[in-house]
Amino acid sequence: MSEDIYANALRTALRTALTEIRNIYPDITRSFIFTKEGTIIAQAAQDAEVSTQKTIHSFQSLIEKADTIGGLNTFLINGNNGVAQISRVNNMYLALSASKKTDMTQIQSVARTLVPTVIKLLENIVSTPLKPASSPQSFTAENLTGLFTGETAQVDREVLKEWSKDFKTHIDEIEIETSNGNTARCKVKAISERTFKGKGLIRIPEKIYRTLEVEKGELVKVKPIILEGE
Repeated sequence: MSEDIYANALRTALRTALTEIRNIYPDITRSFIFTKEGTIIAQAAQDAEVSTQKTIHSFQSLIEKADTIGGLNTFLINGNNGVAQISRVNNMYLALSASKKTDMTQIQSVARTLVPTVIKLLENIVSTPLKPASSPQSFTAENLTGLFTGETAQVDREVLKEWSKDFKTHIDEIEIETSNGNTARCKVKAISERTFKGKGLIRIPEKIYRTLEVEKGELVKVKPIILEGE
C-alpha cells in the first residue's frame, strides 16, 4: 500500500471515529485532529474546515509556548460559552470543544482511546508508518456543462504536468473537497478551451458539482490520487 493511500485511509478512519463521537455526544460542538505545524489530519463531518483552520492558528501559539516548558499533553480552556480541550495523541493533537455542561473527562477518555486504536489497526494492516499525503491545492470551482462532459473534471495542463513530475506517475484521478467537508473522486484531464486556461480553475462536471453542493467561484481543495503500486 502506497504512503498516499495509507494516509488517505487513516484520515478517513479518523474522520469516521470523530464523527461517531459527535453522534454519541451531541454536546460536542467541534472535534478535529491536527499536527504541530497546523495541518488538519481529520475532523468530524459536522465541522466546517474554514472555522477549524482559524481555531488551529490560536492553538498553535499555545503549543509553541508549551514547548518551552517541556511540551503540551493536555490543556483545558474554560470559556463563557463552553469548554475546549487539547490533548496530545501520538505525534498529533486532538481538539474537542463542548458546552459547559459536558463531562469532558468521559469524552476525552473515549477519544484518547479510540484514536490511537484506529492508528494501531491501520499500522497492523500495512508496514509503512504515517507520512504526510500529497498536499491539496486550492482551485476556483466552475460548473462544467454540456452534452459530452461525462464525469471528468478539468484543470490546467501545467498542473497535471507538475503532479506527474512530483509523483513520478501519470495522474488521471483526483479528490475534490469543499469548505463544508464534502468530497468526491473523479477522473481529470487538461482544460481544452482557451477561455478557461491559466485562471486557477477546476471545471467540475455538473453531476459532481451538484453532489458537492459547491457554488460558482467557491474555492475547493484538490489533490491527485496515487493508485496502489505506482
